[in-house]
Amino acid sequence: MSSSTPGSSYTPPPPAGGGAGGGDLVYPTQPPKDPILVLVLNLLLLGGVGYIIIGQKTKGIVAIVVWVLGLATCGVVSGLVGIFGAIDGYMQAQQLQQGHPVGQWTWFSDHR
Repeated sequence: MSSSTPGSSYTPPPPAGGGAGGGDLVYPTQPPKDPILVLVLNLLLLGGVGYIIIGQKTKGIVAIVVWVLGLATCGVVSGLVGIFGAIDGYMQAQQLQQGHPVGQWTWFSDHR
């Protein structure tokens, strides 16, 4: 079933067996999530909240757990998780904003 209404978008069903970056695909939403918002959320809120917002839920939960456990290192690991999560989350949100799906475990620019 296709839509010919101007401004509407069609999102195909996910392919069987997972997709890019391993696991299920995360498809773009309307309106798309702002990459800057995802960057700020990952940087300031536990290193993974932005991932959850864009649909990479498992990746977000793992980042939050590592961030919390990283507090035992005087915050060094937590800081690194926040920085890497902010940069990666921004890149994932950009791909989604451009209309490209991303995998649950896609990192940085590893988009297939």
